[in-house]
Formats: sequence, structure tokens, C-alpha cells
Amino acid sequence: MAIKHSSLKHASKKHASKKSARSQKSTKPAAKKRAARQSIKKRAGPQSIEVWGDDPGDDFRVRVSEPDPEGKPLTYRFATPAPPQGKAGTAGFRYWTNVEALRRGADFWAKHIGTSRWQTGAKLQVLLDEGEDLNAYYDRNALNFFHGQGPKGMVYSGESPDVACHEMGHAILDTIKPDLWNTGAQEVAAFHESFGDMSSILCALQLDDMRKTIIAETGGHLYRNSRLSRLAEQLGEAIRARYPDAADPDCLRNAVNSFSYRDPLQLPSRAPASHLSSEPHSFSRVFTGAFFEGLGGMGAAMAGGSGAVDEGQLLSISAQMAEILVNAIRRASVVPNFFAQVAAAMVAWSGQLNAAYPGILKAVFVRRGILSFQTAMQPQSAVMALGVSANVLPAPQEIGIPAEQYGVGESLLLVHAASQQRSFVASAADPMFGELSSHSAETAARAFVDDLFQNGRVRHEQGEQRGAGLVSTRTFKTHSLVKTDRGLMLERICFDCGLCPST
Repeated sequence: MAIKHSSLKHASKKHASKKSARSQKSTKPAAKKRAARQSIKKRAGPQSIEVWGDDPGDDFRVRVSEPDPEGKPLTYRFATPAPPQGKAGTAGFRYWTNVEALRRGADFWAKHIGTSRWQTGAKLQVLLDEGEDLNAYYDRNALNFFHGQGPKGMVYSGESPDVACHEMGHAILDTIKPDLWNTGAQEVAAFHESFGDMSSILCALQLDDMRKTIIAETGGHLYRNSRLSRLAEQLGEAIRARYPDAADPDCLRNAVNSFSYRDPLQLPSRAPASHLSSEPHSFSRVFTGAFFEGLGGMGAAMAGGSGAVDEGQLLSISAQMAEILVNAIRRASVVPNFFAQVAAAMVAWSGQLNAAYPGILKAVFVRRGILSFQTAMQPQSAVMALGVSANVLPAPQEIGIPAEQYGVGESLLLVHAASQQRSFVASAADPMFGELSSHSAETAARAFVDDLFQNGRVRHEQGEQRGAGLVSTRTFKTHSLVKTDRGLMLERICFDCGLCPST
């Protein structure tokens, strides 16, 4: 506008025509109106948009301020240009729902992890529709989402805040503790999946409307079946339509469950959703159930009296639980019984926030078998092992196991083992009473690799071309074998949904 005004002024000096004067008079009011509209827009702040506040299967919509796809900290990179908002069922609605969920999640976790960068760099790419599959995954390059046919229409995994914040949870945990990425141990992989579900729950509680709805549903008693505990209803329904026993009856996974700890080496590698297996998503439900029960107990302690939390208390305990988790994860050693390490660290740290929390969390972890009575009854000073600091824990070591049994044509298969020195003297409970001794890092690695090959999750083109080993119908792989001068190194490709037997 300044250039146009200047040129008009220059023209009036040269020509002084009535036509130019009329032009100036008609232009100035229009310019003032535009400037006024822009000023009002700036004062009003971001526009509000409608998005899913929970999984689309719950049909729960909220109105929020339009998020910035390039917001900081923990920045994402979305495809550009951004589409207009649109109605539910459109690409624009899916896009902005995903942006809002991921931005809300990143803002929440950034306050607790103390960094503005992802493990992989300054920005994390988001790919909203990578093709047809009932799946989603994090692969250290991007958050990848897909679409697939469900019983009620097309299902887009990136449209679900539950799924989006779960996959983002993998990226957050990878930033907090990158040593977990390649570790060959069943509990480590299961904890990664549990953290994704815990992330979905905690991020959902950052929405005002969600907290109001949960209090109305549960009467303020959090540990009850609700839209908060039910994760990924729509995706679970679509998977269940193809494979009836692959997901919980009302969702993909429910944080209100009765699963207790069992030695994963004694469990089958796969089982119906009603049973526990060593498969990471299945076994993760043990820790997720304990987390959600502990969250409810923390809320009841904060509320006092009837134990029914209000909205403010619900928001407060979500932040406290995030702080407990982050600090515990950093202090927990990467060992085969990783659940017990994290649980012991959570108990130890929680007392800094509320004197009632250690007893509450300890009771939950004992009830679930994640901690044995012997561990729980020790003085806290006895649980801490030799003052090992989270800042000086060495990286997990590589171990070699015989490769011939897998038909891969090499003498050694190298695995990143769960081999750190223990920060906490902590054990899980033995269901026949007493406590379980932790397996060696080598035993845990062998069991982990056995499960991968049994479930067809390892990519090894050379072995497949030679016709050696097992030929799996599963096309989606979570690991690959990389040839080195010392043998074949097992490397993780991604963490994925992992629940469709045919993919």
C-alpha cells in the first residue's frame, strides 16, 4: 500500500487531474478498511478450528485455536501447502486434527524432557498417508501413517489423536533414551509400546473438554473404563473385522485391564488379545495397566476425601506423572527386566512430588507383579544399587549368537544387548511366590531374536534369495540384518502397530 500511495502522490503533482483525486479518495477508505480488518484479526489471535479431540471412533469433537504446523519446540515438518480446514471426512480435517494432536503432544512433553530437538534432528517429518495398510510407525525418519478399509468406511490412522500421540511417544522416548532403540530384549520393546500408549493418555488430558468429559464419565475416579482408557477404537475395530482376536473388544488396547507380570520368556510369541504374549504390544499392557491404575491412585491422593478429582487436579497429575516417568526412564538401566528398573525408579522419584505417591505406586507395581514383595519392602537406600548415576551408564554392549539356526548364512548374528550395570536392585514377582531372577543379557537377546524370526519380522534379502531359513508371508519388517566384517548386525527399522498378521 505504501508504494501505491507514493505513486499516486507523484502522479497528482505532475497532472493534478480530478480523476486522480477521485481515485485517491476511493482508494484510501478501502485501504483503511483492510488495515482495520487485519488489526482486528491480530487482536483476536489464531482462528479456531474443529478437530477430533479423541479417536474418530468416539465421535468426540473439540474446537481449538488453529495450531502452527511449524511450531516450536520439538518442530515437525508437514507437507505444504496446508489444506483448508474442511469438514469431518475430508483431507483438510484429517490434516488439522493430526497437526493439533502432535503439536499438543510436543508442547506437553517438551516441558518435561528439557530439549527442543528430536533424537534425529531439529525437525521430525510427518507423512499423513503413505498408502494402504492398517498401520502407523515411527522409523527415526518420520511419523508414518496409512489408510485401510474398515467395517464403516475408510480408516486413516493419522486422523486418530490416539494413534498420532502414540507414534509421537516413540519419538519422545527415543529422544529421552536412544539406547532403547536397538536393544534386543522383550521388555525393552514392550516398554516402548507402553510409553506410546501412556503418551496418548497424558496428551489427551491436556484438552479442557476431555478432562470435563472424563470426570463426567467416571465421577472423578480415573481408573475406570472410559474414552480415556480406550485407545484407538476406530483402528481396533478395523483390525478386529479382519482378525477377530487381534484387538480388545472395544478398542485397540484398553489401559483398564487385569494383566499381571509374567516372565516373557515363558509366554508364547503371539496370543489372542484376551491373553498375554511376549509380543511387544501385548506385553506392554502389563505396564500400561499399572501406569493407569497408578495415575488414578495419585489423583485420589491429591483429591483427598471422596478421592474424586476435579479438572485442575486431573491436569496437575498428568504433568506430575510425566515428570515421574521421564526421570525414572533416565535413571533406569537397560537390562532384561526393564519393567522393574523403571518401576523402582518411579517409586523412588515420586516422593519428591508427594509423600503419598511412593506407597501408591509401590502397591500398584506389587499388585501387577512388576515388583516383587522383596523389592518393595526393602528400604529405598537398599533398592538403589551402588549409587550408579544415569549420566554415566555405558552404552549397551553387542553380543554374538549363533546365526545358523535362522538360516541366514553367517556364523554370528550380532545383537545390541540389554547389558548395562543395574541402577536399582529390583525384581519382578514369581507367580509361584518369591521373586524372579533376571535373565542374562544373552538369554534375553536370544529370546528376542527367536520371536522376531518366528513372527516374520526380520528383513534379510540374501537369506531369502538363497531359499534358506523361514519364508514369511508377512511383508512388513521391523528389523533388518546388516552385513559387517564381524557378522550380521540386527538393526531396528521402526516401531509399528504390529497387529495385522498379514502385513
